[in-house]
Amino acid sequence: MEKTEANDAFLVKSYIEGNEQSLSILINRHQHRIYSFIFSKVFDKDVAEDIFQDTFIKVIRT
Repeated sequence: MEKTEANDAFLVKSYIEGNEQSLSILINRHQHRIYSFIFSKVFDKDVAEDIFQDTFIKVIRT
């Protein structure tokens, strides 16, 4: 397999196995899309940022 970018499923598995860098890659890869979705629902920059941060805190804890 000559892919230069790991797919999301591999990164999730890697994170579960203890590789914290994998979560960082996932967050960087999807942060804009997730933030944009949240903002489209709340229309408030500060609230969107809070929800975005809370979302990833919950991901880390789960």
